[in-house]
Amino acid sequence: MDIKKLKPVFFIASILMAVIGTTLYMGSYFSGLLFILAAVVLFLAYKWLESGTAALLGLIKAGAQALMVPVFGIAIAIVLGALVMLASNYDPVESYRALFYGAFVQNWHVSVLNAAPLMFTGLSVALAFHAGLFNIGAEGQYYIGAMAATFLGLNLNLPPFLSLILIFVIAGMLASAWNIVPAILKVRTGAHEVITTMMLAHTARYLSPIFIRAHGGDPSTSDHAYVTDQLPEANWLPRFRSFLPEANYRLHVGILIGIAMALLVYYLLYHTRIGFEIRAVGQNKDAARAQGISIGKNIMMALLLAGFLAGLAGVNQVVGLDHKLYENLSAGYGWNGISVALLASSHPIGVIFTALLWGALDAGGQYMARVTDTSNSIVEIIKGIILFLVVAKYIYAYLGNRIRRYRRRKQEAAEGAA
Repeated sequence: MDIKKLKPVFFIASILMAVIGTTLYMGSYFSGLLFILAAVVLFLAYKWLESGTAALLGLIKAGAQALMVPVFGIAIAIVLGALVMLASNYDPVESYRALFYGAFVQNWHVSVLNAAPLMFTGLSVALAFHAGLFNIGAEGQYYIGAMAATFLGLNLNLPPFLSLILIFVIAGMLASAWNIVPAILKVRTGAHEVITTMMLAHTARYLSPIFIRAHGGDPSTSDHAYVTDQLPEANWLPRFRSFLPEANYRLHVGILIGIAMALLVYYLLYHTRIGFEIRAVGQNKDAARAQGISIGKNIMMALLLAGFLAGLAGVNQVVGLDHKLYENLSAGYGWNGISVALLASSHPIGVIFTALLWGALDAGGQYMARVTDTSNSIVEIIKGIILFLVVAKYIYAYLGNRIRRYRRRKQEAAEGAA
């Protein structure tokens, strides 16, 4: 029997194991890690059958190289964080034990809940980065998505599956529309998207109290002036507990939607013409224009898609976790999405892991502060160091390119003079 005929079997089995393992692990069933490990082994076997040993080793080497910078950054941040703890009279061993236990065991469900909206906003910022754009206003698009989801959730009376689809699609489209003005200004006048999207982010933030008052938060008629009415249960995202009885009651399937969206964005960017054009515009506008690629069209498309993704973060939070809109709903998910995207080097699959890491650090920090009295600000210091060390590679690359260009021009000038 030719073992290469088993390629489709290994591939399908790896996908199946990955889906089962991810669902179990996100539902706090830690046995899911065994399925994920099996999925990795099966996928490597599939790649070996498809391309041979040399290609498999190349894939493993490339993956290891991609992980070197973030792993190095995390390790250095942990060491520096320990020094800060020692200088502040905290026990770093006890504090880190509580941090990691809280992040990845005791409070894992909180890590997952934190990561879900970060996944969407991280994807939003990452996609814009690929087009050479900085969607710093993801926080505003998040708010538009949250308000739209609340309005639709309060007013739609359809079968649950249909209403949830409509809420995600319509709210995402409205959040996308929030980026139309920055997109047009960028294309027609060159106005920088950092300024325009940030201004609209603040506008959306200050619209939310008006929206809340109109939908149940009127102080004259309500005892809860800073929150809307609650969405009917039919418009809630399904909970993990409905099919995993031991899952935490707050966990919902929004994290699975976020992972699926990351895979979809990856496919869009690297396996479609639209994604190729967006990346071409981001890497070199002049070269893209020379190849007949429309710069304006792709800038417009990237900003609208980024707005759609950030809006889904707000939808996820409303229909998945809170089931109402609070005036202080946001925990900075739009701003933190920038950190998540940078740490992932704007890779959609990487966003899955960096969002989980960011969510885990927040959850672990809460647990650490509660059981050891170590200040939660230590976690923010660690996150800042990680981000600085990872982003520093872009600074080194930029400076290296400038030095190489300078030397090349100097050499060409010397050769011309000779």
